[in-house]
Amino acid sequence: MSPDDKQDAIDIIISEGMYLDNKDWDAWLALYSEDSEYWIPAWDDEFTTTTDPDTQLSLIYYGSRAGLEDRVYRIRTELSLASSPLPRTCHMTSNFQIEKNESNEVVVRSAWMTHSYKLKVSHSFYGHQTHTFCNTDEGLKISKRHIVLQNDSIPNVLDIYSV
Repeated sequence: MSPDDKQDAIDIIISEGMYLDNKDWDAWLALYSEDSEYWIPAWDDEFTTTTDPDTQLSLIYYGSRAGLEDRVYRIRTELSLASSPLPRTCHMTSNFQIEKNESNEVVVRSAWMTHSYKLKVSHSFYGHQTHTFCNTDEGLKISKRHIVLQNDSIPNVLDIYSV
């Protein structure tokens, strides 16, 4: 793995937060490969998250970018009443650990926090995440984002812009 791959992966993760904060949905979607997986598992018990999005509860699961595109469509067209009005957000990511997996993909683990403000109420979501990247003709793309939400309770809507 080259130093450029490492820096490119970190830059993509930082850009992802900025695109969500700016509600630049097209730029955010462009970070993901067509076959990308986006998953926030639920907690199975105090220390274990669910492990199979097909048979166990998930807070959010999309098996491809098409699911993310549909979600963005619903947000843009206000078909998602729970997302109207959209909150103001501030995404922060830190503690990057970078490696390559057995498939020679770049894998980045990090800690994240999102501050959210909507209808005179502030809330912070926080946790850990793993981004897996694939090489495409357009450069590195996110092929998988696995997000572990550490919050015990979710006082308002949890959506793609919350994490």
